[in-house]
Amino acid sequence: MGSGIRAEVSLPAGTPSPFDGVADGSTPIYSVARSAPDGAVGAVVFEFIADADLSVPEGVDVVFNYGAKAAYRFETDPDEASPFAVLDRHGLPVSETTVRDGRLLVTFHATDLPTLRSVLDAFRESSPDMEVLRLLQSSSTPEESDLVTVDRSDLTERQREVLTAAYDAGYFDHPKGANAGEMAESLGIDRSTFSEHIAAAQRKLLSTLLD
Repeated sequence: MGSGIRAEVSLPAGTPSPFDGVADGSTPIYSVARSAPDGAVGAVVFEFIADADLSVPEGVDVVFNYGAKAAYRFETDPDEASPFAVLDRHGLPVSETTVRDGRLLVTFHATDLPTLRSVLDAFRESSPDMEVLRLLQSSSTPEESDLVTVDRSDLTERQREVLTAAYDAGYFDHPKGANAGEMAESLGIDRSTFSEHIAAAQRKLLSTLLD
């Protein structure tokens, strides 16, 4: 059995999300399904579950009423920058999709780390505000399984900002792409403050991995 990575990614609910304008973003949308056309010709059909009293624009139809919930369907033109199109190009189906608090949450399984990096780079190119919420890696065999969930919400917003900037600048590379002084200057903070943020973030992440 191969080792894979389960990723949960948060993107803005606006463009290039197909749900932009479909709902106000405050009401959760669940159980998203889609039917894509062959190639790039034809409309993409989406279905989702939400509250039965959800206010939707013209073109979004109720196809089944469950009582308190309902199934909705709409069509939209293909968008190559959509996260769904990105995953299609990598041959990866969407495992789970929700829209909550104005964010599009997409969960998928990448077969390996290079594929995951390629997908995340494509997401980031069209949506710089992308956030990776969780990464869960499986071992090669069930007997050796040692799954760990890394929850980014354990870090403060400032810790995440400093950690991301340090990673992007090559601070963790060998040799380093940037040292602590350079990172502190680029972030407009003292070197000691930068070191404190990095140490706290690493401590939280390592405690999750090693406990």
